[in-house]
This record gives sequence, structure tokens and C-alpha cells, in this order.
Amino acid sequence: MAPSAHGRLARLLPSTFLAASLALTGCGGGSEGKPGIAPNAGAGAPRRGGTVVLGWSADIKGVNELVMPSSLLGDEALFRVFLHLVEEQPDFMLHPPTFAPQLARSYEWSPDHKTLTFHLRENAVWSDGVPVTAEDVRWTWQAETDRAVAWDAAYSKQSISDVEVVDPHTARFHFTHAYAKQMLDANEGVILPKHLWSQLPFDQWRTHGDWFHQHLVADGPFLIESWKPQQELVLARNPRYYDPTRPYLDRVVIRIVPDTGSLSAQLFSGAVDFIPQVSPTDADRIKKDPRLDLIAYWYRLIVALAWNNQRPPFDDPAVRRALTMGIDRKAIVETLMGPYGRIATSPYVSDVWAHDRSITPLPYDPAEARRILAGRGFADHDGDGVLDRGGKPLAFEVTSNSGNRQRNDAAVMIQDQLKKIGVRAQPRVLEFNTMVAQIDAGSLDATIVGMGMDTSLDLTGNFASSSIKEGSNYARYANPEIDRLIVSAMARPNLLDSLPDLLRIQEILHRDQPSTLLWESQRLNGINRRVHGARPNPLFSLFHLEDWWVEPAR
Repeated sequence: MAPSAHGRLARLLPSTFLAASLALTGCGGGSEGKPGIAPNAGAGAPRRGGTVVLGWSADIKGVNELVMPSSLLGDEALFRVFLHLVEEQPDFMLHPPTFAPQLARSYEWSPDHKTLTFHLRENAVWSDGVPVTAEDVRWTWQAETDRAVAWDAAYSKQSISDVEVVDPHTARFHFTHAYAKQMLDANEGVILPKHLWSQLPFDQWRTHGDWFHQHLVADGPFLIESWKPQQELVLARNPRYYDPTRPYLDRVVIRIVPDTGSLSAQLFSGAVDFIPQVSPTDADRIKKDPRLDLIAYWYRLIVALAWNNQRPPFDDPAVRRALTMGIDRKAIVETLMGPYGRIATSPYVSDVWAHDRSITPLPYDPAEARRILAGRGFADHDGDGVLDRGGKPLAFEVTSNSGNRQRNDAAVMIQDQLKKIGVRAQPRVLEFNTMVAQIDAGSLDATIVGMGMDTSLDLTGNFASSSIKEGSNYARYANPEIDRLIVSAMARPNLLDSLPDLLRIQEILHRDQPSTLLWESQRLNGINRRVHGARPNPLFSLFHLEDWWVEPAR
């Protein structure tokens, strides 16, 4: 999952890193509710020098995002090594995404919105001194769309017919048509070094992953100084970065600590300065520690129980509504997340500008759930305490992935709750990749998944019938009106004009309940107060890492 916020987050999210997760309002205390504002922002003038140590639970999988497996640290770290054309801003909750200059100092659209011209910084160079030019931009697009490279976000380029080199510092993107996600699609993926990486033919990229690390340059604020896989990644200041005043830090050390309990222990001991995911059970301890601060914000992730809509009885919307009403989501949220979670009502998180605030969660109402199920022919005919119809019990498995304790615990709670309405829901834990394969095959009954909210609010991956074969439509839900509305919403260059479609989509999904939306949750970051300038937000925990600085050791 390498590119911008809209790219591959729509694919199922495996780790506990994203399970407790973001927004623009917090729950009080520390720096909660202030994404983009460092907890100790008033600590004086930034100073140059020093090292910050980060703790992460999983390593990067390589240095070339086009061929490496998805990795959250891959995004966070490599986006500080390689530049995008522009930088998506963490303001998508308030309105459609906006963009700030990065490699491109400016850009403009043609009147018909089918041509986008980027003007690159004349002083941008690779760390070996070679200028970054429009040739890099065009060649990167060629790599992204090459079938041999087989980038898993190549779909984002399908409406870009050409990338033209106007001059060394001007690149022009030509689109087949105007639509809502043009800038996001153009900006998907970092710009890569043609002068070095073109030496390896595209058809050898997937079999020579280590080659890219051996031929690595940077145009971002940091270089990769060293990398010991599964142990430590060290970033160092890039002396050739276009902004000579950044970064402030000399070095960023990222320690790989797979056990989240050990990560928290290292934060409390002072061995690490920052961890991107704190358990809610550790939140109060962090807030009480004078050396530490807690930064909390609602994340763009909905955790849901996806019903297999192509398998009876989950092909019946009435049955799905009854099952939702048999699940006490409030109890699940309060037990697992306390004040750091809330019931989800829409695939658009509650604070985003297009969220339909008129929708309220279906109530926890076991009696009404039983009544609906009775109306669909379910009764306990054999007296075993489990409803049945046509001789088949209303029994199924609730699958979640190993390593995600929160979702595993939720499955057990769902089992106990549904038992009260005569439904037998057996929890089952699968290794993540195995679970994904079975989702893709349509062989699971019900699965607890994370549905990432695309910052463009495109629901194609999660709910369009065309995405069933691709495996991202976890519920295998098909509704022609939803298909039409998604296409209609994404067809307008100004997403604000699509609000009526977006509201109607939410209304239909609430009615049909293809998935029982369980919760939204806050991402909790733990940080040592010696670190200043940190601005974790719904896009990236390491957003503007070049602005971080530390006080001198005393």
C-alpha cells in the first residue's frame, strides 16, 4: 500500500497498527483532537541537529514501491526519501483533498480539465547531484503502467493517456476525460530516478528487488543511511534537498519491534521517542507521564462485519438488518476502546464533510431482530436454542485475522450477543493472507475487516459490483443503483457537486446493510516531549518529518 491516501488503503487492512485509529476532534487531555499541531509546539525556536528514535512494529519490504509488498512503514519512511509531484494535505475531512507544492512548485489545469501541467523545481536534484527533471516524471509513469512491473496501484493511471515532457522542468499529464480523482491519480506514486533505475529492464524488476537498494538515491529530505531488515532503518539528512533549511534532524532511527507491548515499554523507558500506535489501555498512563504526550485523532478507517451477500441467508437485506440489530455495538466499542471509539454509521467517517449526519445506527434490539427473522421463516423447530429454516440452522463463522486482538475479541463478543437471538456465530481466526484468499474466493460467511476511506470518497473498491472479482468488495455486494451512483459521483471534476449522490449512496447502504459497520476509532500516537514539530494526522504519522526537532541533551 504505497501511494497517496486514496490509493490502496481501500484494500483490507491487516494489522493492529490500523485497528485502533483518527479525526478532527479528540477526547480531551494531552494533544488529542489536534492533528497537525505538535503537543509542545510552543517550545521555542527549532534547532538543527540531533536524533529521534521511532518504534515500529513491521519493517519496510524494499525501497521501490512499484514492486515491494504493501507496508505502512514503506509509505511513512519512503515518502521522506522520494518526493511526490505535490503533497496531499490532511484537510480532506473538511472538504475535497487539497495539495501543496512538493517536487512541483506549481501546476495548472486546461479549461476542459483534461490536461494538467506541473512545473518542477529547478533546484531539485537527486542525492548524487543529477537534476530531477520531467524525464523522470514521464519514465516513472511508464514504469507504473508497465505490465511486467505490475504495480498494484496501476489502475490509478488508467485514465492518463500520456505524460508529455514539455521541457526539462515541465511535465504535462493528458487525461482521457475529466473526473473527480484526476489530481489524486496523477500524484499517485513517488517520482523515481530514471538515470539510475532505467538501467534495469522492467521485466527484471520483480526478480531483482535488492538491486534498487544497491542503486539508491533520494530527492526527499532524508536518505537511507543504513537498513538492517527486521531490525533497524536509519534515515539521515539529505544534504542536497531542495530546501537547505530542512530537515532539522541529523538522523531518524526506526527500530523494528514486532511486539506491541514491548514497543510501549520502550516508549515508557525512553528507549524510543515515538510510536505510531498506542493501545487504549496505555493511553491514561501516557497522559499521566510528564515526559510523554498522547496525540489522538480519528482515523479514516471503518471496521465492519462483512456479510457474504452472495451466500444465503446473507443475500437477504432483512436478515442482515436483523443480525445488525442483534449486535450490541455500543458494548463492543465501550469494552474494546472506551472513549477512543464510536459506532460507525457510514463508510464515510463521521467527521468527513460528506458524512450523512441524518443516519443513526440501527438500535440494539434483540426482540425486533427475532421478529424480523421469524418473518423470514426462522424458528427454533428442534428446540436446540438455534433458529433454523428448512432444516438448516442459522449458524455461521465470524472470521478475523490473527495478530489483531481487538477484532478477535470483537468476534467473541458478537458470538455471545447473537446467541441471545438464537443465532450461532462461531469465531474463527485465520492468518491474514489466508483470510484474504478466502475472501477473494467467496468462501467465508462473515468477516471482520477494515475498510479504508479513500480521501476522494470513492467507494468503488468497497461496494461496486465490479470489485467483487478484485476481492476488495468484501461483502460481495451488488446493487445496480449503487454502481450507477458511484460512477456518477466520481464523474464530476468538482466533488462538491457530487454531494447528492454521496448522500444517496449512504442512505442505500444503511438500508441494505451489506456489512454491519462496527466502529470508528482513534489512532493514538505516543511521543516524548523532547520531540517538537511533530504533526501526526489522518494521512501520515510522520507527516513533515523534516520539521521535527529535539532539544539539546542536558
